[in-house]
This record gives sequence, structure tokens and C-alpha cells, in this order.
Amino acid sequence: MEPYPIGLSVEEARECILNCCAALDSECIALEEADGRVLAEDLFAPESIPPFPRSPYDGYALRAEDTHGAAKEHGVTLRVIEEVPAGCAPTKQVERGQAVKILTGAPIPQGADLVVKFEDTQFTAETVTIFAPGKSGENIVPVGEDIQEGDPVAERGTVLDGAMLGVLAGLGYTKLQVFRMPRVALISTGDELMEADAALLPGKIRNSSVYTLASYVRRCGAVSMRRGIVPDQAQPIAAAIAQAAEQSDLVLTTGGVSVGDYDMLRKALELLGADILFWKIRMKPGAAFVAAVYQGKLILCLSGNPSAAVVAFFLLGIPALRRMAGRRDVELEKIQVRLARPFGKKSPNRRFLPGKLEIRGGNAYLLQAERQGNGMLHPLYGCNLLGELPAGSPPMEQGSSIEAYCLFL
Repeated sequence: MEPYPIGLSVEEARECILNCCAALDSECIALEEADGRVLAEDLFAPESIPPFPRSPYDGYALRAEDTHGAAKEHGVTLRVIEEVPAGCAPTKQVERGQAVKILTGAPIPQGADLVVKFEDTQFTAETVTIFAPGKSGENIVPVGEDIQEGDPVAERGTVLDGAMLGVLAGLGYTKLQVFRMPRVALISTGDELMEADAALLPGKIRNSSVYTLASYVRRCGAVSMRRGIVPDQAQPIAAAIAQAAEQSDLVLTTGGVSVGDYDMLRKALELLGADILFWKIRMKPGAAFVAAVYQGKLILCLSGNPSAAVVAFFLLGIPALRRMAGRRDVELEKIQVRLARPFGKKSPNRRFLPGKLEIRGGNAYLLQAERQGNGMLHPLYGCNLLGELPAGSPPMEQGSSIEAYCLFL
């Protein structure tokens, strides 16, 4: 009997892996480099946006009480005492019977509590005439309409995007403390593998899945490092894992995790003295899977079949990388979808279908490839959803409702 669990559920496997993950250390970077990075501190507004009351229109700033009695038949005429374009500050206070010509974005002068748009007035260089009464505060953007001084702006664990970076720039932030990007080493095992640029030999295949996994790793906000191909021998695999663990935060391997004579991953981990967390997951594809910890580094060993490896990475690798990257939203979000095509097979085991989100008539559909297989990569074209068929499901008709994990939406 093996000294570790065999055949965990997806949820048990995920919890086991996440219990061995922690957020990495942080680093200070420039604001312009922070797109897509994960914030490592709580940020508060040191000032308000906007920092002064301003005009949203080109028009005239004046006192609302001076417009009482204004009508189309007899307007109220005020004396223009100043013009304030955007980027300038008013120098005069508005008194009774006065107005200030003001441009969009300019500060509201003292004494004024109303802005009337140009098109609602008649004006000369010295006067403006108003033809309708206005209310105090009308057409004035108040201080802090967007953000108030002292407000929380962004929480630790937030993935920074363009809008957030714009807000932070508006508040004067130029440096941010963010979590370090996880470094992921990818090791491919298998005597049958050759590099992508090699001329194929009999019985050989090119190492394709490592490029797919590297892409998904980068889309998770991590750094991918390909560590080459290792033969199906325990000692070279152990040496490759040991070297990769020294230079990375997470090691991903493909191949060698099943029960064949040449499946050497578990033996290699035992040679290293690694702590094997579990072997196998109750799902299809991706059941062949080993998770281990070696010198504090997480080792995730995926199937050598490309689609199986990717599905396991989606379900278990993405949450692990999110935890290491410091993100608050570690788990994959689930939504309800319908099958865009029928799925003609029974599912004795829990099954996962990669596919694309389509919106039809206001409903969400999972468009899966017509042909599915553990060794196929084409079903992953444009994949941003992973549909789930519960264990024991019969063949599914088109339009059947299922749950799906959101991947890269």
C-alpha cells in the first residue's frame, strides 16, 4: 500500500495543493510596469478626484439665486468678470449680478454654485443672459465625485488593470508594491519526444504540449521556463526536478505519471526524498497526476497526453499559481451554460470538456470541438471555458444545461 492517497476528487486535490502554496514575496515596481500584476498592499486615496469642484461643460458659472425669475420672454443679464479655461484657477469671486465664463474641466470660482451651458444663453464679450432659473449645484462636478480622500482604492490581492492604473496615476502613485511573478519550470519527460525543430524519426513525436502549457502559464501572470526533454529514467528525471526546483517557484512535468513500465515520475520523486501528496484524480481527462513537495517547492506532474495535461493544469495549476501570485480570487468561477453540440458518450467518471463561450439569444453556450481525445490539442483552440459533466452522466443532448469553469474570460 502506498504511503499517500490515491484517487482524490478534484476538490480534494485542489485543497491539498493550495494548502502547500503561499503568496510569494513582494517587490516595488514603476506604475507603467504594473499592468496585470497583483497588488501586495492596501491603497487609500491621499487626495480627492477631482480635487476641486469643476465644470462639466463650456458655459458660465454664476449664483443660482441670480437666475430666479428668468424666463424665455425676459432673461436675466449678468456681467462677465473673468474667463477661466481648463488648467487655470479663477482669480475673482462671483458676486451678485456677476458671472464667469468657464470651460470644461475648469475650477468653479468662489461664490458660484451653478453652471449654465453656452447653448442655453445669449452672450457678448461683457455680458451673458440666462432664460431659465437654475438650481444650486446644477452642472457642477463636486470635489471627490470619483474618489474621496481617505477612501480605499485597491485591496491587496487585486489584479491591476488599465482603469485601476489610471486612478492610481490620478492620485499621484508612481511606485507600487506588487507580488513577485511566480517562476514555473516545465520539464518534458518521454523517450518518444523530440524538439519542435527536429526532423522526425520513426516512433518519435515533437514536444508540442510544452508550448501550450507555457502559454497558459504566462496567461496566469507567471514566468515560464522550458527545461527541455528528459528520458524515461528515474535518475535523470530526479536530477532535472532538483535543478529546476532551485531556480523556480513551481515545477510542472509532463509524462511518466501512469502505471506503465516507463512511468518513472513517482520513482524519481522517491529518489529525491520528495513528499508525495497524492497520485491520481477521479476525473477524465487528466486522471494521471502526481503532486509533491520538494525542498518547499510544489511539483505538479501532469499526463503526457496534451489535452489531459492541460485540463489538469486548468483545474489545479491555475488556482495554485493564483495563490502564489497573491491573488484574492484563487478559485475558478463557475457559470451555467448549455451545450452547443451534443456529446454522445456516457461519462462513468466526472468529465471535463474544453470549449469556447458563445452567446446565443441571450444564453451562454459551451461550444466544444466535435472530436475530443486525451492526445488532441485542437479541442483547446480558443478555449475559455471548461464544461463539467457529473460522474454517471448519460450522453448529453444539444442544449443540455451544465456547469462550466471560467478560464480566460
